[in-house]
Amino acid sequence: MLTIDWKERLTLDTEDYLKHKLPKKDYDFEIIFIAYPERVNGKIPSEVITFISGIMVRKIGKKHLDYIPFYKHLWLKNEDYGKVAFGAILSKLINKKPEIYLPLLEEMMHHGNTSEINALLDKVMLSLTRKKPELYLEKVLQWTKSEKEEISWAASNLCLKLIKRSKELIPQVLSHFQNQWAYPLGEVQGLHVLLLKAIAKLDPESYRATWKEFGISRDPQIVELLCAAIVDYDPEIYQEVELWTKSGNARVKKASLSAMKVLKRKKGAKA
Repeated sequence: MLTIDWKERLTLDTEDYLKHKLPKKDYDFEIIFIAYPERVNGKIPSEVITFISGIMVRKIGKKHLDYIPFYKHLWLKNEDYGKVAFGAILSKLINKKPEIYLPLLEEMMHHGNTSEINALLDKVMLSLTRKKPELYLEKVLQWTKSEKEEISWAASNLCLKLIKRSKELIPQVLSHFQNQWAYPLGEVQGLHVLLLKAIAKLDPESYRATWKEFGISRDPQIVELLCAAIVDYDPEIYQEVELWTKSGNARVKKASLSAMKVLKRKKGAKA
C-alpha cells in the first residue's frame, strides 16, 4: 500500500516528468518510479503504476489527444510497466473520446498475447461495458469474431464475466454466441461451454430454450457444446442425448456418451 509520503513524491516526480521529459518525447517514464523500494516478485507493484497513470491523466487534462504517440509507446515498447500504464490511462480516457480511443485499443490488442489482451480488456472495458452496454457491448461482441485468436478468446472471456455481473445482458450475448455455432470455433469453443454453464445457473429459462432450439441438431460442434455444458439432470435433455448416442458420427457419439454418464450421475444424486 502506498504511503502518503510516497504518494507525494510520486506526484511530484510525475509532474516533473510531464513538464520536462514528455514534451521532448522522452518516453522513458520508468524514471518516475524506479526509486520506489518495494518489489513484488522482483517488480514494482502495479498499484504504483496505476497511481502515477492517474496523476498523468489529471495533469494532462484536455490535451490528452496530443499524447497518443506516448500511449502507443507505453504498450509497444515499455514491456510490463508500459502495458499496465496504457491500460490504466485508457480506462480513464476511453469514455471521453470513444471514437478515438476504441480504435487505439483495438490496434494495440493486435500487438499483445492472450494474457495481455485479457488484462487490458478487464481494465478498460469490463466496468465501462457494464455501465453503458448500449454504447460498448456491440464492440465487445464484434471482437469475439476477430481473426486474431487471442483477441477473440479475450473478448469471449470478457462476455462471460459480463453476464455473471449483469444478467440483463444474457439475451444479447447468448444470441450473438449462438450465431457463431454454425462456424468452427477453434480455441474459443471451451469458453462457449463455460458461457452455457454460467447461463444454466443464472438464467435457467434461457438455457432450456437453447436446448429446445438446438437439441434437434446433428451438427458435431453444437452437440459437443451442449453435451459439455450439462450441469444437472433433466429428463428432456436426457432424451435428446440418448438419441445422439445412436449417431453414426464419431464426434456426436463420443460427446453424447460422455454426457450420458454425467446425466446418470446427476440423476442418481437426486434419487
